[in-house]
Amino acid sequence: MSRKITFASALMGLLFLSGCSMYGPKDVSSNQIDPPPLTSQPAGSEKVTTDGQPVTDTFTDPSSVTGAKESAAASTIVSKIYAVDPDGYVVPWEVELPKKTGVAKEVLTCMVQGSEGEKMLPTGFHAVLPPGTKVKSLNIKNGVATVDFSPEFKKYKPENEQKIIDAVTWALTEFDSIKEVNIQINGYPQDVMPVKGTPISHLSRKNGINLEMASNVKIGHTMPVTLYFQGQLGDKGTYFVPVTRLVPDDQSNKADVVLKELVHGPTQGSPLFSSILPTVNVLNVKENNGVIVANLDNKILSYSDKQANPDALEEIVLSLTENTNAKKVQIMVDGKSTVKTGKVDYSKPVSRPSTINSKLY
Repeated sequence: MSRKITFASALMGLLFLSGCSMYGPKDVSSNQIDPPPLTSQPAGSEKVTTDGQPVTDTFTDPSSVTGAKESAAASTIVSKIYAVDPDGYVVPWEVELPKKTGVAKEVLTCMVQGSEGEKMLPTGFHAVLPPGTKVKSLNIKNGVATVDFSPEFKKYKPENEQKIIDAVTWALTEFDSIKEVNIQINGYPQDVMPVKGTPISHLSRKNGINLEMASNVKIGHTMPVTLYFQGQLGDKGTYFVPVTRLVPDDQSNKADVVLKELVHGPTQGSPLFSSILPTVNVLNVKENNGVIVANLDNKILSYSDKQANPDALEEIVLSLTENTNAKKVQIMVDGKSTVKTGKVDYSKPVSRPSTINSKLY
C-alpha cells in the first residue's frame, strides 16, 4: 500500500474528526466471525509453546526498549499507552505495568475501554479500543508486529477509526523491536478497517498521528512532519501531543522544516499551544555525526532571567528526534552552546526524553 493512498484515506477521515467521545456499543456487523481453520496459517509462520499456545511478544530488558523501562518497584515497568484526550487527540501516557512476558500485548489490553489501563488515565482522557476487545495474540517477526483482535474490535463509530489506527500503531512502535504493524480480527488478516475501510497494511509511524494539513500544500506534493505541541488539563498541568502535519515536500533539510513548522505553532483555532514564541528565528539546522544542531536566535531566551522555557526545548528535542535518525540534539543560541533552563544541561547534546506525560492527576 503506497503512502499516498494511506495519507489520502487519512485526510478523508479528517472530515469526520470530532471531540473526545466514548465509542458506541452498537455492533456494526450482525454476522459472527468464525476463526479460520488452522491450515490457513503458513507452515512455520508461528511458534507454539509446550501447551500449544502461540508465542506472543517476549519480554525485553526495559532499559533497551523505548516506552518500557523499569520503575522504582522492581516488579513493574513503565510503558506508554495511547489514549484520547479531552480535545480528541491521540496522546501517549505513561503507566506502570506488571513486569512479565508479553509487555506489548499488555499495553494494548490497557487501551481497551473499561480496562484497568483506562483507570490509570487522567480525568477527561478515554481509552481508544472498543469495550470488550481482547488481544488474542501478538506476534513479532522481523520488525513486524501482527496483532489479532477479537470481533469486539469492530464495534466503533466511524469517526473514531483513524484514532484507533493511530493509537495501535504508535503504541506498538514505541518498542524498538517493532517497525510495522499488521492487524487481524479473529485470525483473519485485514487490509482495511471494518467500518470505513481505511487501508491498514504495513502501518508505521510514517503514516502519522493526529493528521492535519498545512494551508499552503498541494495534494500529492507533501511530506509528513510530526510536531510536539502541548495540551492543557485544567489547573493540573500540561502534556505533550504529537501532531503530524502535511507540508510542502522538501527533503533537502527535513530537520530545518520541522523546526520552522514547530516555531510556526499549532494551526489557527487549535486547542493546542506551544511554549516556543512565534517570533523566534531559526538561524540554521544541520546534522553532524548523528546529532542535530539547531541554532536559534536569542528570542528563545525570553522565559525567565534570559533562560529558555524547559517545555519549549523539550518540544524541539521531541520533534527533531521523531523526524530524523539523529539520537541527540544540540541547541545553540546565536551560534553559542550556552543554553540554560531547568535541570537539563542543554549546553551539551541531549537525547530524546525517556519520560513524557506521566502523573498529571
